[in-house]
Amino acid sequence: MSLYGAMFSGVSGLNANSQALGAIADNITNVNTVGYKATEMRFQTLVTAQASSNSYNPGGVQQNPFAAVDVQGLFTSTLNATDLALAGDGFFVVNESSNSAGSSGFNFTRAGAFNADKSGFLKNTAGQFLQGYKTNSTGQTVDATNTVFNPDPTVFTNLETIRLNNIGGTADATDNLTFGANLNAEDAVGATGNTTVQVFDSLGVAHNVALTWTKKDNNQWDLSVEPPAGGQNATLLNSAGAVYASTGRLDFGSAPADGETVTVNFNTGGAAVVFEFDTNGSVTGTNTAVTFTAGDAAAAASRFVSLFNVADTAGTTAARAAVSNTRVNITNTTTASEDAKALDITITVNGLSGASAINQFGGGAFTVRDLDLPTATTAAINFDGSGIPTAFNVDDIAIATNNGSADLAIDFTFGTVGQANGITQFAAAYNPTFIDTDGAAFGQFSGVVIGESGLVTALFQNGDIRPIFQIPIATFPNPNGLGASTGNVYSQTDFSGLMFLRNGGVGGAGKVQNSVLEASTVDIAKEFTQMITTQRAYSASAKIISTADEMLGELMRIKR
Repeated sequence: MSLYGAMFSGVSGLNANSQALGAIADNITNVNTVGYKATEMRFQTLVTAQASSNSYNPGGVQQNPFAAVDVQGLFTSTLNATDLALAGDGFFVVNESSNSAGSSGFNFTRAGAFNADKSGFLKNTAGQFLQGYKTNSTGQTVDATNTVFNPDPTVFTNLETIRLNNIGGTADATDNLTFGANLNAEDAVGATGNTTVQVFDSLGVAHNVALTWTKKDNNQWDLSVEPPAGGQNATLLNSAGAVYASTGRLDFGSAPADGETVTVNFNTGGAAVVFEFDTNGSVTGTNTAVTFTAGDAAAAASRFVSLFNVADTAGTTAARAAVSNTRVNITNTTTASEDAKALDITITVNGLSGASAINQFGGGAFTVRDLDLPTATTAAINFDGSGIPTAFNVDDIAIATNNGSADLAIDFTFGTVGQANGITQFAAAYNPTFIDTDGAAFGQFSGVVIGESGLVTALFQNGDIRPIFQIPIATFPNPNGLGASTGNVYSQTDFSGLMFLRNGGVGGAGKVQNSVLEASTVDIAKEFTQMITTQRAYSASAKIISTADEMLGELMRIKR
Protein backbone atom coordinates (compact mmCIF):
# COMPACT_ATOMS: atom_id res chain seq x y z
CA MET A 1 0.00 0.00 0.00
CA SER A 2 1.44 3.40 -1.00
CA LEU A 3 0.62 4.98 2.39
CA TYR A 4 3.09 2.71 4.13
CA GLY A 5 5.59 3.30 1.32
CA ALA A 6 5.13 7.03 1.73
CA MET A 7 5.88 6.77 5.43
CA PHE A 8 9.09 4.81 4.81
CA SER A 9 10.05 7.26 2.09
CA GLY A 10 9.63 10.05 4.62
CA VAL A 11 11.81 8.10 7.04
CA SER A 12 14.55 7.87 4.41
CA GLY A 13 14.27 11.62 3.94
CA LEU A 14 14.65 12.17 7.67
CA ASN A 15 17.74 9.94 7.71
CA ALA A 16 19.35 11.54 4.65
CA ASN A 17 18.80 15.09 5.82
CA SER A 18 19.94 14.36 9.35
CA GLN A 19 23.20 13.02 7.92
CA ALA A 20 23.43 16.06 5.69
CA LEU A 21 23.13 18.22 8.79
CA GLY A 22 25.92 16.17 10.36
CA ALA A 23 28.20 16.90 7.38
CA ILE A 24 27.33 20.59 7.63
CA ALA A 25 28.17 20.51 11.32
CA ASP A 26 31.58 18.93 10.63
CA ASN A 27 32.30 21.49 7.95
CA ILE A 28 31.44 24.43 10.17
CA THR A 29 33.40 23.12 13.14
CA ASN A 30 36.47 22.49 10.92
CA VAL A 31 36.36 25.86 9.23
CA ASN A 32 39.77 26.68 10.76
CA THR A 33 41.31 23.21 10.42
CA VAL A 34 44.44 23.38 8.24
CA GLY A 35 44.07 21.42 5.02
CA TYR A 36 40.50 20.32 5.77
CA LYS A 37 38.36 19.45 2.75
CA ALA A 38 34.64 20.25 3.07
CA THR A 39 32.27 17.29 2.85
CA GLU A 40 29.22 17.65 0.67
CA MET A 41 26.17 15.38 1.07
CA ARG A 42 24.89 14.26 -2.28
CA PHE A 43 21.50 12.56 -2.68
CA GLN A 44 20.25 9.92 -5.05
CA THR A 45 16.87 8.28 -5.57
CA LEU A 46 15.94 4.96 -4.03
CA VAL A 47 13.57 3.13 -6.37
CA THR A 48 11.55 0.01 -5.48
CA ALA A 49 10.16 -2.43 -7.99
CA GLN A 50 6.73 -1.52 -9.36
CA ALA A 51 4.04 -4.21 -9.07
CA SER A 52 2.25 -3.01 -12.18
CA SER A 53 2.34 -0.18 -14.65
CA ASN A 54 -0.69 1.49 -13.08
CA SER A 55 0.61 1.44 -9.49
CA TYR A 56 3.44 3.28 -7.71
CA ASN A 57 5.59 2.01 -4.88
CA PRO A 58 7.59 4.85 -3.29
CA GLY A 59 11.25 4.20 -2.54
CA GLY A 60 12.78 7.26 -0.93
CA VAL A 61 16.25 8.81 -0.98
CA GLN A 62 19.83 7.71 -0.34
CA GLN A 63 22.64 9.96 0.80
CA ASN A 64 26.26 9.81 -0.43
CA PRO A 65 28.92 11.95 1.33
CA PHE A 66 31.55 13.40 -0.99
CA ALA A 67 34.73 15.22 0.03
CA ALA A 68 36.41 17.12 -2.80
CA VAL A 69 39.94 16.25 -1.71
CA ASP A 70 41.41 17.64 -4.92
CA VAL A 71 40.05 21.15 -4.33
CA GLN A 72 42.78 23.69 -3.51
CA GLY A 73 42.31 25.73 -0.35
CA LEU A 74 43.39 29.32 0.09
CA PHE A 75 46.90 30.06 1.41
CA THR A 76 47.60 31.89 4.64
CA SER A 77 51.08 33.19 5.46
CA THR A 78 52.89 32.32 8.70
CA LEU A 79 56.27 33.04 10.30
CA ASN A 80 57.18 29.37 10.73
CA ALA A 81 59.61 28.00 8.12
CA THR A 82 58.27 24.46 8.59
CA ASP A 83 54.64 25.40 7.89
CA LEU A 84 54.07 23.83 4.48
CA ALA A 85 51.40 23.85 1.80
CA LEU A 86 51.10 22.40 -1.68
CA ALA A 87 50.30 24.56 -4.67
CA GLY A 88 48.71 21.91 -6.84
CA ASP A 89 48.04 18.21 -6.55
CA GLY A 90 49.54 15.79 -4.09
CA PHE A 91 49.98 15.04 -0.41
CA PHE A 92 52.72 15.03 2.18
CA VAL A 93 53.72 11.57 3.40
CA VAL A 94 53.38 11.22 7.17
CA ASN A 95 53.63 8.42 9.68
CA GLU A 96 51.92 7.77 12.98
CA SER A 97 55.32 7.04 14.58
CA SER A 98 58.64 8.86 14.53
CA ASN A 99 60.28 5.48 13.94
CA SER A 100 58.96 4.85 10.45
CA ALA A 101 60.88 1.67 9.67
CA GLY A 102 59.00 -0.77 7.45
CA SER A 103 55.84 0.06 5.54
CA SER A 104 53.21 0.45 8.28
CA GLY A 105 51.68 3.58 9.73
CA PHE A 106 52.05 5.71 6.60
CA ASN A 107 49.34 8.19 5.69
CA PHE A 108 48.88 11.20 3.43
CA THR A 109 47.87 14.72 4.35
CA ARG A 110 47.69 18.31 3.18
CA ALA A 111 47.73 19.57 6.77
CA GLY A 112 51.24 21.04 6.73
CA ALA A 113 51.45 22.77 10.12
CA PHE A 114 54.68 20.98 11.10
CA ASN A 115 56.76 21.83 14.15
CA ALA A 116 59.71 20.13 15.84
CA ASP A 117 58.82 18.19 18.97
CA LYS A 118 61.14 17.84 21.97
CA SER A 119 63.19 15.25 20.06
CA GLY A 120 63.48 17.43 16.98
CA PHE A 121 61.07 15.41 14.82
CA LEU A 122 58.72 17.38 12.57
CA LYS A 123 55.08 16.57 13.27
CA ASN A 124 51.79 18.32 12.61
CA THR A 125 48.97 19.21 14.98
CA ALA A 126 47.44 15.75 14.54
CA GLY A 127 50.67 14.11 15.74
CA GLN A 128 51.63 12.81 12.29
CA PHE A 129 55.38 12.84 11.56
CA LEU A 130 56.65 14.26 8.26
CA GLN A 131 58.63 11.81 6.10
CA GLY A 132 61.54 12.43 3.74
CA TYR A 133 64.68 10.98 2.19
CA LYS A 134 68.09 11.85 3.64
CA THR A 135 70.42 13.66 1.24
CA ASN A 136 74.13 14.24 0.98
CA SER A 137 75.76 17.67 0.74
CA THR A 138 74.96 17.89 -2.98
CA GLY A 139 71.25 17.12 -2.52
CA GLN A 140 71.37 13.50 -3.74
CA THR A 141 69.16 11.04 -1.86
CA VAL A 142 71.10 8.54 0.26
CA ASP A 143 70.14 5.46 2.24
CA ALA A 144 71.00 4.58 5.83
CA THR A 145 74.61 3.82 4.80
CA ASN A 146 74.90 7.19 3.00
CA THR A 147 74.98 5.44 -0.37
CA VAL A 148 73.40 7.44 -3.19
CA PHE A 149 70.26 5.81 -4.62
CA ASN A 150 67.23 6.63 -6.75
CA PRO A 151 64.03 6.14 -4.68
CA ASP A 152 61.38 3.69 -5.87
CA PRO A 153 58.33 5.97 -6.26
CA THR A 154 55.83 3.20 -5.47
CA VAL A 155 57.12 2.12 -2.03
CA PHE A 156 58.05 3.75 1.29
CA THR A 157 61.58 2.27 1.39
CA ASN A 158 64.26 4.56 2.92
CA LEU A 159 61.73 7.16 4.06
CA GLU A 160 62.41 8.42 7.57
CA THR A 161 61.05 11.06 9.89
CA ILE A 162 62.66 14.45 9.32
CA ARG A 163 64.65 15.44 12.39
CA LEU A 164 66.27 18.81 12.99
CA ASN A 165 67.92 18.69 16.41
CA ASN A 166 70.75 16.34 15.39
CA ILE A 167 72.31 18.77 12.91
CA GLY A 168 75.61 20.07 14.23
CA GLY A 169 77.54 23.11 13.17
CA THR A 170 79.67 23.33 10.06
CA ALA A 171 82.86 24.92 8.82
CA ASP A 172 83.70 25.41 5.17
CA ALA A 173 87.25 25.38 3.83
CA THR A 174 88.17 27.96 1.22
CA ASP A 175 88.22 26.37 -2.23
CA ASN A 176 88.12 29.37 -4.55
CA LEU A 177 89.74 32.78 -4.64
CA THR A 178 88.84 35.35 -7.29
CA PHE A 179 91.21 38.31 -7.42
CA GLY A 180 91.26 41.47 -9.49
CA ALA A 181 93.88 44.21 -9.37
CA ASN A 182 95.89 46.62 -11.47
CA LEU A 183 99.66 46.07 -11.59
CA ASN A 184 101.51 49.30 -12.28
CA ALA A 185 102.99 49.17 -15.79
CA GLU A 186 105.44 51.97 -14.88
CA ASP A 187 107.01 50.04 -12.01
CA ALA A 188 110.66 49.06 -12.36
CA VAL A 189 111.69 45.43 -12.59
CA GLY A 190 111.71 44.03 -9.07
CA ALA A 191 108.89 46.26 -7.80
CA THR A 192 106.24 44.54 -5.72
CA GLY A 193 102.59 44.82 -4.77
CA ASN A 194 101.21 43.13 -1.67
CA THR A 195 97.75 42.00 -0.61
CA THR A 196 96.66 39.89 2.36
CA VAL A 197 93.70 37.56 1.90
CA GLN A 198 91.80 35.74 4.64
CA VAL A 199 91.05 32.06 4.02
CA PHE A 200 89.51 29.32 6.16
CA ASP A 201 90.64 25.74 6.70
CA SER A 202 88.43 22.68 7.14
CA LEU A 203 88.17 23.34 10.89
CA GLY A 204 86.89 26.85 10.31
CA VAL A 205 90.12 28.51 11.46
CA ALA A 206 90.89 31.77 9.66
CA HIS A 207 94.35 32.25 8.11
CA ASN A 208 95.91 35.32 6.52
CA VAL A 209 97.78 34.56 3.31
CA ALA A 210 100.03 37.24 1.82
CA LEU A 211 100.12 37.52 -1.98
CA THR A 212 103.10 39.36 -3.44
CA TRP A 213 103.32 40.39 -7.09
CA THR A 214 106.88 41.02 -8.32
CA LYS A 215 107.67 42.56 -11.68
CA LYS A 216 109.95 40.11 -13.49
CA ASP A 217 110.27 41.97 -16.79
CA ASN A 218 108.23 44.21 -19.01
CA ASN A 219 104.70 42.74 -19.19
CA GLN A 220 105.70 39.87 -16.88
CA TRP A 221 104.85 39.51 -13.20
CA ASP A 222 105.59 36.74 -10.72
CA LEU A 223 103.39 35.74 -7.81
CA SER A 224 104.68 34.48 -4.47
CA VAL A 225 102.66 33.46 -1.45
CA GLU A 226 103.64 33.78 2.19
CA PRO A 227 102.00 30.94 4.14
CA PRO A 228 99.85 31.84 7.14
CA ALA A 229 101.38 32.14 10.58
CA GLY A 230 101.85 28.66 11.97
CA GLY A 231 101.45 27.11 8.54
CA GLN A 232 104.14 24.79 7.24
CA ASN A 233 104.22 25.99 3.64
CA ALA A 234 102.28 27.39 0.72
CA THR A 235 102.94 26.03 -2.77
CA LEU A 236 101.68 27.53 -6.02
CA LEU A 237 100.70 25.13 -8.78
CA ASN A 238 100.14 25.58 -12.49
CA SER A 239 97.28 24.11 -14.51
CA ALA A 240 99.19 20.85 -14.98
CA GLY A 241 99.53 20.42 -11.23
CA ALA A 242 103.28 21.14 -11.27
CA VAL A 243 104.96 23.32 -8.68
CA TYR A 244 105.22 26.99 -9.59
CA ALA A 245 108.22 28.52 -7.83
CA SER A 246 109.70 31.58 -9.47
CA THR A 247 112.82 31.30 -7.31
CA GLY A 248 113.23 27.55 -7.84
CA ARG A 249 112.95 26.96 -4.10
CA LEU A 250 111.15 24.31 -2.09
CA ASP A 251 110.71 24.79 1.66
CA PHE A 252 110.86 22.14 4.37
CA GLY A 253 108.29 22.39 7.12
CA SER A 254 110.89 21.41 9.70
CA ALA A 255 114.29 19.78 9.97
CA PRO A 256 114.45 16.08 9.07
CA ALA A 257 115.68 13.72 11.72
CA ASP A 258 119.23 12.43 11.76
CA GLY A 259 119.57 9.49 9.39
CA GLU A 260 116.71 10.42 7.06
CA THR A 261 117.38 9.53 3.41
CA VAL A 262 116.54 11.88 0.55
CA THR A 263 116.54 10.48 -3.00
CA VAL A 264 116.60 12.84 -5.98
CA ASN A 265 115.65 11.51 -9.42
CA PHE A 266 115.79 13.83 -12.41
CA ASN A 267 116.20 14.05 -16.17
CA THR A 268 119.03 16.43 -16.85
CA GLY A 269 118.66 16.63 -20.61
CA GLY A 270 122.44 17.07 -20.69
CA ALA A 271 122.50 19.92 -18.17
CA ALA A 272 124.20 20.06 -14.79
CA VAL A 273 122.20 20.83 -11.69
CA VAL A 274 123.31 22.33 -8.39
CA PHE A 275 121.38 21.46 -5.22
CA GLU A 276 122.01 23.97 -2.45
CA PHE A 277 121.06 22.88 1.06
CA ASP A 278 121.08 25.98 3.24
CA THR A 279 121.01 25.49 7.01
CA ASN A 280 121.17 29.14 7.95
CA GLY A 281 124.30 28.17 9.94
CA SER A 282 122.42 25.95 12.36
CA VAL A 283 123.95 22.62 11.29
CA THR A 284 127.63 21.69 10.92
CA GLY A 285 129.43 18.52 10.01
CA THR A 286 131.64 16.81 7.47
CA ASN A 287 131.18 16.91 3.72
CA THR A 288 129.44 14.04 2.02
CA ALA A 289 129.90 13.39 -1.70
CA VAL A 290 127.01 12.26 -3.87
CA THR A 291 127.71 10.49 -7.15
CA PHE A 292 125.37 10.89 -10.16
CA THR A 293 125.12 8.14 -12.74
CA ALA A 294 125.64 9.32 -16.33
CA GLY A 295 122.63 9.57 -18.63
CA ASP A 296 119.31 11.37 -18.79
CA ALA A 297 117.93 9.53 -15.81
CA ALA A 298 120.36 9.99 -12.95
CA ALA A 299 119.79 9.27 -9.29
CA ALA A 300 121.57 10.26 -6.14
CA ALA A 301 121.02 9.53 -2.47
CA SER A 302 122.42 11.15 0.64
CA ARG A 303 121.68 11.20 4.31
CA PHE A 304 120.73 14.44 6.02
CA VAL A 305 123.50 14.07 8.60
CA SER A 306 125.96 16.81 7.72
CA LEU A 307 127.15 19.30 5.12
CA PHE A 308 127.97 17.76 1.76
CA ASN A 309 128.92 18.47 -1.84
CA VAL A 310 127.24 17.12 -4.97
CA ALA A 311 129.51 16.05 -7.84
CA ASP A 312 128.51 15.32 -11.44
CA THR A 313 129.97 12.58 -13.65
CA ALA A 314 132.01 15.01 -15.75
CA GLY A 315 134.22 15.63 -12.76
CA THR A 316 133.01 19.11 -11.87
CA THR A 317 132.16 19.52 -8.22
CA ALA A 318 129.08 21.58 -7.51
CA ALA A 319 129.01 24.40 -5.03
CA ARG A 320 129.18 23.57 -1.35
CA ALA A 321 125.76 22.43 -0.08
CA ALA A 322 124.59 22.34 3.50
CA VAL A 323 121.88 20.38 5.27
CA SER A 324 118.80 22.59 5.59
CA ASN A 325 116.08 22.56 8.17
CA THR A 326 113.92 24.94 6.17
CA ARG A 327 114.50 24.82 2.43
CA VAL A 328 116.04 23.19 -0.62
CA ASN A 329 117.26 25.60 -3.31
CA ILE A 330 117.40 24.11 -6.81
CA THR A 331 119.34 26.08 -9.41
CA ASN A 332 119.58 25.27 -13.11
CA THR A 333 123.21 26.24 -13.87
CA THR A 334 125.73 25.16 -16.46
CA THR A 335 128.74 23.55 -14.75
CA ALA A 336 129.29 20.79 -17.29
CA SER A 337 130.14 20.87 -20.95
CA GLU A 338 126.50 20.48 -22.06
CA ASP A 339 123.42 22.62 -21.58
CA ALA A 340 119.70 22.03 -21.90
CA LYS A 341 116.54 24.02 -21.39
CA ALA A 342 114.45 21.13 -20.12
CA LEU A 343 114.83 19.75 -16.64
CA ASP A 344 112.51 17.23 -14.97
CA ILE A 345 113.06 16.66 -11.28
CA THR A 346 111.37 14.35 -8.81
CA ILE A 347 112.35 14.43 -5.15
CA THR A 348 111.52 11.46 -2.95
CA VAL A 349 111.99 11.53 0.81
CA ASN A 350 111.87 8.19 2.64
CA GLY A 351 110.14 6.61 -0.33
CA LEU A 352 107.30 9.14 -0.42
CA SER A 353 106.63 11.21 -3.52
CA GLY A 354 103.92 12.99 -5.47
CA ALA A 355 103.39 16.11 -3.36
CA SER A 356 104.43 19.65 -4.12
CA ALA A 357 105.74 20.61 -0.71
CA ILE A 358 107.90 18.95 1.93
CA ASN A 359 105.85 18.63 5.08
CA GLN A 360 106.62 16.80 8.30
CA PHE A 361 103.67 14.69 9.38
CA GLY A 362 105.40 12.75 12.14
CA GLY A 363 108.02 10.06 12.43
CA GLY A 364 110.41 11.95 10.16
CA ALA A 365 108.36 11.35 7.02
CA PHE A 366 108.18 14.01 4.31
CA THR A 367 106.39 14.34 0.97
CA VAL A 368 107.49 16.18 -2.15
CA ARG A 369 105.65 16.94 -5.41
CA ASP A 370 107.13 16.57 -8.90
CA LEU A 371 108.88 19.76 -9.92
CA ASP A 372 108.89 20.89 -13.55
CA LEU A 373 111.32 23.77 -13.59
CA PRO A 374 110.71 25.09 -17.13
CA THR A 375 107.03 25.61 -16.30
CA ALA A 376 107.77 26.76 -12.81
CA THR A 377 110.09 29.52 -13.89
CA THR A 378 107.59 31.02 -16.35
CA ALA A 379 106.11 34.33 -15.22
CA ALA A 380 102.87 33.96 -13.27
CA ILE A 381 101.04 36.42 -15.56
CA ASN A 382 101.98 37.80 -18.97
CA PHE A 383 100.43 40.92 -20.50
CA ASP A 384 100.28 42.32 -24.00
CA GLY A 385 101.21 45.87 -24.87
CA SER A 386 97.76 47.15 -23.96
CA GLY A 387 97.81 45.87 -20.38
CA ILE A 388 95.52 42.89 -21.05
CA PRO A 389 96.60 39.46 -19.72
CA THR A 390 97.72 36.93 -22.32
CA ALA A 391 98.52 34.00 -20.02
CA PHE A 392 97.92 32.88 -16.44
CA ASN A 393 100.53 30.36 -15.34
CA VAL A 394 99.32 29.96 -11.77
CA ASP A 395 95.99 28.22 -11.22
CA ASP A 396 95.86 27.14 -7.61
CA ILE A 397 97.69 27.02 -4.32
CA ALA A 398 98.27 24.24 -1.79
CA ILE A 399 98.63 25.34 1.83
CA ALA A 400 99.67 22.92 4.55
CA THR A 401 98.66 23.86 8.08
CA ASN A 402 99.83 22.43 11.37
CA ASN A 403 96.57 22.55 13.34
CA GLY A 404 95.21 19.17 12.27
CA SER A 405 93.00 20.48 9.48
CA ALA A 406 93.06 19.14 5.94
CA ASP A 407 95.51 20.89 3.63
CA LEU A 408 93.96 23.76 1.72
CA ALA A 409 93.69 23.52 -2.06
CA ILE A 410 92.49 26.86 -3.41
CA ASP A 411 91.70 27.54 -7.06
CA PHE A 412 92.79 30.97 -8.27
CA THR A 413 90.80 33.00 -10.77
CA PHE A 414 92.49 36.15 -12.04
CA GLY A 415 90.04 36.95 -14.80
CA THR A 416 89.86 35.90 -18.44
CA VAL A 417 92.78 35.84 -20.84
CA GLY A 418 92.31 38.62 -23.37
CA GLN A 419 89.89 40.57 -21.19
CA ALA A 420 90.28 43.31 -18.59
CA ASN A 421 87.96 41.67 -16.08
CA GLY A 422 90.52 40.69 -13.44
CA ILE A 423 94.26 41.36 -13.30
CA THR A 424 95.37 44.22 -15.57
CA GLN A 425 98.57 46.20 -16.14
CA PHE A 426 98.08 49.91 -16.72
CA ALA A 427 100.04 53.01 -15.77
CA ALA A 428 98.42 53.39 -12.37
CA ALA A 429 99.30 52.47 -8.80
CA TYR A 430 98.87 48.90 -7.60
CA ASN A 431 95.24 48.60 -6.60
CA PRO A 432 93.28 45.44 -5.73
CA THR A 433 89.82 46.03 -7.21
CA PHE A 434 88.02 42.98 -5.85
CA ILE A 435 88.74 39.91 -3.73
CA ASP A 436 86.15 37.17 -3.47
CA THR A 437 86.66 33.97 -1.49
CA ASP A 438 84.40 31.21 -0.29
CA GLY A 439 84.80 29.26 2.93
CA ALA A 440 83.51 30.15 6.36
CA ALA A 441 84.33 29.92 10.04
CA PHE A 442 82.47 27.46 12.25
CA GLY A 443 78.75 28.18 12.48
CA GLN A 444 75.93 26.60 14.46
CA PHE A 445 72.72 25.30 12.87
CA SER A 446 70.22 28.16 12.76
CA GLY A 447 67.19 26.89 10.85
CA VAL A 448 65.91 25.46 7.60
CA VAL A 449 64.42 26.62 4.35
CA ILE A 450 62.29 24.34 2.18
CA GLY A 451 62.23 24.81 -1.57
CA GLU A 452 59.43 24.23 -4.08
CA SER A 453 60.84 20.80 -4.95
CA GLY A 454 60.65 19.76 -1.29
CA LEU A 455 64.40 19.99 -0.67
CA VAL A 456 65.07 20.80 2.98
CA THR A 457 68.20 22.92 3.34
CA ALA A 458 69.89 23.59 6.68
CA LEU A 459 71.06 27.13 7.40
CA PHE A 460 74.08 27.90 9.56
CA GLN A 461 75.18 31.04 11.38
CA ASN A 462 78.28 31.38 9.21
CA GLY A 463 76.18 31.65 6.07
CA ASP A 464 76.70 28.07 4.94
CA ILE A 465 73.79 26.04 3.61
CA ARG A 466 73.54 22.25 3.31
CA PRO A 467 70.77 20.02 1.90
CA ILE A 468 69.63 17.49 4.49
CA PHE A 469 66.29 15.99 3.34
CA GLN A 470 64.11 15.61 0.28
CA ILE A 471 60.36 15.67 0.96
CA PRO A 472 58.46 13.49 -1.54
CA ILE A 473 54.99 14.42 -2.75
CA ALA A 474 52.49 11.57 -3.18
CA THR A 475 50.08 11.76 -6.10
CA PHE A 476 47.12 9.49 -6.96
CA PRO A 477 45.07 8.84 -10.10
CA ASN A 478 41.88 9.60 -8.13
CA PRO A 479 42.61 11.55 -4.94
CA ASN A 480 38.87 11.84 -4.22
CA GLY A 481 38.85 8.08 -3.74
CA LEU A 482 41.20 8.20 -0.75
CA GLY A 483 39.92 7.01 2.59
CA ALA A 484 39.67 9.69 5.29
CA SER A 485 40.91 9.03 8.83
CA THR A 486 41.14 10.93 12.10
CA GLY A 487 43.84 13.57 12.09
CA ASN A 488 42.99 14.99 8.68
CA VAL A 489 44.90 12.18 6.97
CA TYR A 490 44.06 9.87 4.11
CA SER A 491 44.94 6.34 3.16
CA GLN A 492 45.24 4.60 -0.17
CA THR A 493 42.20 2.59 -1.36
CA ASP A 494 41.19 0.65 -4.44
CA PHE A 495 39.24 3.71 -5.57
CA SER A 496 42.19 6.10 -5.27
CA GLY A 497 44.65 4.04 -7.25
CA LEU A 498 48.31 3.51 -6.38
CA MET A 499 50.49 6.29 -5.01
CA PHE A 500 53.46 7.69 -6.89
CA LEU A 501 56.16 9.65 -5.04
CA ARG A 502 57.68 12.63 -6.86
CA ASN A 503 59.63 15.76 -6.11
CA GLY A 504 57.54 18.90 -5.89
CA GLY A 505 56.71 20.42 -9.26
CA VAL A 506 57.53 17.22 -11.16
CA GLY A 507 55.10 14.94 -12.97
CA GLY A 508 51.96 16.75 -11.85
CA ALA A 509 52.96 17.03 -8.19
CA GLY A 510 52.28 20.39 -6.58
CA LYS A 511 55.04 22.77 -5.57
CA VAL A 512 55.93 23.00 -1.90
CA GLN A 513 55.34 26.40 -0.29
CA ASN A 514 57.03 27.13 3.03
CA SER A 515 55.84 29.55 5.71
CA VAL A 516 52.37 29.00 4.25
CA LEU A 517 49.36 26.94 5.34
CA GLU A 518 46.43 25.75 3.26
CA ALA A 519 43.12 26.84 4.74
CA SER A 520 40.04 24.62 4.80
CA THR A 521 37.75 24.67 1.80
CA VAL A 522 34.68 25.34 3.95
CA ASP A 523 32.49 28.24 2.80
CA ILE A 524 30.53 29.45 5.85
CA ALA A 525 27.87 31.25 3.80
CA LYS A 526 27.27 28.14 1.74
CA GLU A 527 27.09 25.96 4.83
CA PHE A 528 24.45 28.13 6.51
CA THR A 529 22.42 28.15 3.33
CA GLN A 530 22.68 24.37 3.19
CA MET A 531 21.64 24.23 6.82
CA ILE A 532 18.43 26.12 6.07
CA THR A 533 17.51 23.93 3.10
CA THR A 534 18.38 20.78 5.05
CA GLN A 535 16.19 21.86 7.94
CA ARG A 536 13.28 22.50 5.59
CA ALA A 537 13.81 19.18 3.83
CA TYR A 538 13.86 17.40 7.18
CA SER A 539 10.63 19.12 8.25
CA ALA A 540 9.03 18.21 4.95
CA SER A 541 10.02 14.55 5.38
CA ALA A 542 8.51 14.59 8.85
CA LYS A 543 5.35 16.12 7.39
CA ILE A 544 5.13 13.19 4.96
CA ILE A 545 5.06 10.80 7.89
CA SER A 546 2.46 12.81 9.81
CA THR A 547 0.29 13.19 6.73
CA ALA A 548 0.46 9.49 5.96
CA ASP A 549 -0.44 8.82 9.60
CA GLU A 550 -3.51 11.07 9.33
CA MET A 551 -4.57 9.32 6.15
CA LEU A 552 -4.22 5.94 7.86
CA GLY A 553 -6.30 7.32 10.70
CA GLU A 554 -9.03 8.32 8.29
CA LEU A 555 -8.91 4.82 6.88
CA MET A 556 -9.31 3.34 10.34
CA ARG A 557 -12.31 5.58 11.02
CA ILE A 558 -14.17 4.25 7.99
CA LYS A 559 -14.99 1.13 9.98
CA ARG A 560 -16.75 3.20 12.63
